[in-house]
Amino acid sequence: MVCRTKDIPVEAPGVTDVRSGSSPAARFITRLTWDTLPREVIDRAVMCLVDTLAAMLAGRTARSARIAADLAHDWWPAGAASSIVSGKRLAPGGAAFANAVAANAVDVDDCGIYTWGHPGAQVVPTALALAEEHRLSGRELITAIVVGYEIAFRAGRCLNHEQSAVHSAERTYRACGSWGSVACAAVACHVLRLDEATTRHALGIAEYDSPDLPMMRAIDTPGMVKHGVGFGALTGLLSADLARRGFTGIEPGLDLAEFRPFADDLGHDYYLPHGITWKRFSSCAWTHPALLAIEELRTRHPLKPESIERVVIATYPDAARLGTRLPETTEEAQFNLAWPVAAMLVDGRVGPEQIGDSRLGSEEIAGLCRRIDVVVSEELSHRYYLSEINAPEGSDSAEVTVTLTDGTVLSSGRVDHVLYPEPGWTRDEMHEKFAWLAAGQLEPASIPRLLEALAGVESADDSSALVRDLASCLIPVPIEQGAPS
Repeated sequence: MVCRTKDIPVEAPGVTDVRSGSSPAARFITRLTWDTLPREVIDRAVMCLVDTLAAMLAGRTARSARIAADLAHDWWPAGAASSIVSGKRLAPGGAAFANAVAANAVDVDDCGIYTWGHPGAQVVPTALALAEEHRLSGRELITAIVVGYEIAFRAGRCLNHEQSAVHSAERTYRACGSWGSVACAAVACHVLRLDEATTRHALGIAEYDSPDLPMMRAIDTPGMVKHGVGFGALTGLLSADLARRGFTGIEPGLDLAEFRPFADDLGHDYYLPHGITWKRFSSCAWTHPALLAIEELRTRHPLKPESIERVVIATYPDAARLGTRLPETTEEAQFNLAWPVAAMLVDGRVGPEQIGDSRLGSEEIAGLCRRIDVVVSEELSHRYYLSEINAPEGSDSAEVTVTLTDGTVLSSGRVDHVLYPEPGWTRDEMHEKFAWLAAGQLEPASIPRLLEALAGVESADDSSALVRDLASCLIPVPIEQGAPS
């Protein structure tokens, strides 16, 4: 969960009727075509598709994903879209809801600039469900994904524009499904080819009806609600369909005078090439600087868990708020600072296995977790807050000090995690991540074939064939059957 935003002067909101006047957002959503997309935007969007599919596969066995899939099968009829949890077909709303929950279930999905959260887990499931229903070509699918991400960045910026100035215990914000509702409505409006006036209504409906999602309460008491991405995808789809039928909405925030600077560059300045961070660890992004510090220490010292007397993590307040409590659920393990660090020291990696329910009984990790302390550093806090206003000297940072049982003290020094723009991933690295997270979820022989199809998705006449192929290769998992009596 990360945010980058700049303070802007707040003016009185406009009173323009949503059916009149210009709207850069609606114009972008309704008029964007494949032929106008820069190559770097296309390539980034394809990697986002691969990454989010990998996250869906990794999360499909989580209990939250199985519960969501069970509900989706009860509430929605069979239809054109595939559930990546069950492999069965659902109406688009049900598939998008269930797949979005799966995509964020183990916190290995992407983070986006200005959003404080996860755009891919909402945008990609929504686009895929619509692609199956409408048999979109690969180019149409990628264009819809670009629409979703570019609107997500700006909708998040509008919603969270004041948060970078809040440096106190009262710091809070609305989680991903809030701005994600607007982004997913944009995807649906683009695919359904709604006109600009109807699209403005859809954006206004999505914004008005978006879930509240008090994020920091989910940090303090983690649950399966997490970032509300399932409701973001569903609200967006419902909003576009309501607008298509004549339902009206408020003026979208992206059209208000105070936020127009965030939307005026749509179609000219694409945020996607520099505004996405992909994860190598399955945990909250606030843990990643400390995990990188552990990796740095492990390259220089053979840190055997039994030789470690004490670990001290110096970090910034948001990361410190994750705490050191021993987790009882995967959600508590993901929203935790000590557990991922201990798991990294024991296993050398933090993936779905390390934060999974079956691993939470590890006494080796738990024992090391009890020997971890967290302190807030004034310097690292200052750097973190600078990073939120895009100051060049800002960064998400941590310093880890390990004291061994023989009295040796080892320090990582300050390790900076610069999120936007992050060091570029190659296609091979992304394919390695997909293969890692798909292992045990797909028939092994299918993984190279699917990666080849994803690499060439832009030439596909019918992108839904790729999704159906993936669904047919899923290794079955039991879903949570029915509501308790």
